[in-house]
Amino acid sequence: MKSPKPILPLPAAELSSAEYALQVSELRYRRLFETAQDGILILNADTGKIDDVNPFLTDMLGYSRAQLMGNRLWDIVPFKNVDASKAEFRELQRESYVRYEDVPLETRDGRAINVEFVSNIYQVNGDRVVQCNIRDITKRRQAEEKLKEYSRKLQVLSRRLVEAQETERRTIARELHDEIGQALTVMQLNLQAMLQAPGAEALSPRLRENLLVVDHVLEQVRDISFNLRPLILDDLGLEPALRWFTKRQAALVGLAVRFHADPLAHRLTPVIETECFRVAQEALTNVVRHARAKKVAVELRQSAGKLQLHVRDDGIGFDVAAVRKQSVRGASLGLLSMEERVALAGGGLEFKSVPGKGTDVHAWFPLKWKKGSAKFKKP
Repeated sequence: MKSPKPILPLPAAELSSAEYALQVSELRYRRLFETAQDGILILNADTGKIDDVNPFLTDMLGYSRAQLMGNRLWDIVPFKNVDASKAEFRELQRESYVRYEDVPLETRDGRAINVEFVSNIYQVNGDRVVQCNIRDITKRRQAEEKLKEYSRKLQVLSRRLVEAQETERRTIARELHDEIGQALTVMQLNLQAMLQAPGAEALSPRLRENLLVVDHVLEQVRDISFNLRPLILDDLGLEPALRWFTKRQAALVGLAVRFHADPLAHRLTPVIETECFRVAQEALTNVVRHARAKKVAVELRQSAGKLQLHVRDDGIGFDVAAVRKQSVRGASLGLLSMEERVALAGGGLEFKSVPGKGTDVHAWFPLKWKKGSAKFKKP
């Protein structure tokens, strides 16, 4: 862009102080106008004709000043959508201010660009003029599109990782339950039979000790299997699994439990069941570990066309903003994990907590029914 020629005011001796001040003010404005790094377009507010353009705009659009001057806004090629330009001009005349975040334009050499368009009307020497500030946001738009594409790819990858994780958990839980669990159960029964066999008195202390060890290991295997993925979730569905897990967790620290679930006419999709259960699992685990609560309530309801999950406790609460900052820094990933799982399932998550006044974890999910359930069977 060529540097504008310097404009010098007349000597102060030839002008009154007011005239000189006005000329200096106009000179400052002109310098700002000429050197601005946004395109500026000055229109007649009544006719829509272009009265002035700055060099940045001519460079942006590829037209000379002479090619733009005197034309109406909707007569120049970049604003060739006549109906839209006229309508926007009429809106500007009514509102005195319009703003468009993303306007597609075409330059003289055929390039498509996106601009931010801001216009307002003001008075100059008794005449109404329109100043339009036009900022090229093409690179910003391109960067935003790339970011959106990366986000979409990351979301797909996250979903596949979660699905793979759940599949692996299901497989390991089944093997623990069906293979190792059953083997330990057989060993437990054999030890009990040996204790009752004739002449086992001499071996009783060792047999009882081994039986206690087997009982303990069997309990650990069951806990690991349940924590990996409770088979009841796959076999019976979300409501029975959630009811069982709530009572199990509350029993660990002696919590009073209130559980309510609206009846679900059909099984939900595995994704919805899994992510809803995992959010409740994380929330209840946090209650047991950190809340110091006396009561916990779990609600599963159908409302506003969605599945609504609430996990409420009367514990010490926490500072949600502070915990979220810690999560971002990697100190605690529980909250971020819950948010990620809900997002992957197409739902939303909200934490309401006040230190000393308990916590309400609210998650909602789309009501998506499992294919093959009664809802999908043809009569």
